[in-house]
Amino acid sequence: MLILTKKAGKYIIMKIDMHVHSIYSGDSTLEPREMIKKAKEIGLDAICITDHHSFIASQFVEDVARKENFKIFRGAEYHSEWGHVLIYGVYDDNFNSGRYLPIQEIIDKIQKEGGVVVPSHPYHRGYSRYLGDNIFKLKNLYAMETYNARRTDEENNLAQKASVMLKLPGIGSSDAHSVEELGRAYTVFQDHISNIKELVTALKRGRFKPEVAKI
Repeated sequence: MLILTKKAGKYIIMKIDMHVHSIYSGDSTLEPREMIKKAKEIGLDAICITDHHSFIASQFVEDVARKENFKIFRGAEYHSEWGHVLIYGVYDDNFNSGRYLPIQEIIDKIQKEGGVVVPSHPYHRGYSRYLGDNIFKLKNLYAMETYNARRTDEENNLAQKASVMLKLPGIGSSDAHSVEELGRAYTVFQDHISNIKELVTALKRGRFKPEVAKI
C-alpha cells in the first residue's frame, strides 16, 4: 500500500501513464500534440513513451512536449523471447541487437547501464510464448506491470497475484495506441519526478501503485 507523506504542507503525488505508444511505434495513431492535450485534460502529470524496439523513434514527441510545457519520459518496449518488457533509462537503441533475446539477458544488460526493466502484461496470451509463471524465475526486477488497460481482467488479476507473491510493486498503464485509450490506467508515484533518471530511481524505491481511471 502506498503511504503518502507531506512535503511543504502538500502531498507529493504524480500520475504517470507508464506505457504509451506514439505514431512512431508503427501500430499507433497517437500524435504528439493530441496526446499531450488529452493528458492535460485528464490530469496526468507525465507520460512514458515506450515505442516498440526504439528509444530514438520518439524524440519528436519529447521536442513537442518541451514546447507544450509537459513532461514526457522516453523508454521502449522490447519483444523478448518470453513476451514484452518495458525499458526505462536507456538513451539510444543499443539495447536492440535483435528481437526475441532471452528476457534475463535484457534485464541484466539494461541494469548494468543504469536502467530498469519492467515486464509488461506478463500473462497476456497473445503470443505463442508469453512470460506467465516464468516471471518467478527472473532476477533483478524492481517492478512489474500489474494493470494494463488493454488486457483482460483475468490477465491483470494473475499479474497482481504474482506481484504479491514476488513482493514486487506494480505499475498501471493504458498501453494506449489511440487518444481514446490514453490514461485509462496509470501509476501514482509518491516522489516528484522531473526526468528519466529520477523515474528510474523512483521505480527502484518502490513508492508507487497502479490506479484505474474513473470513467
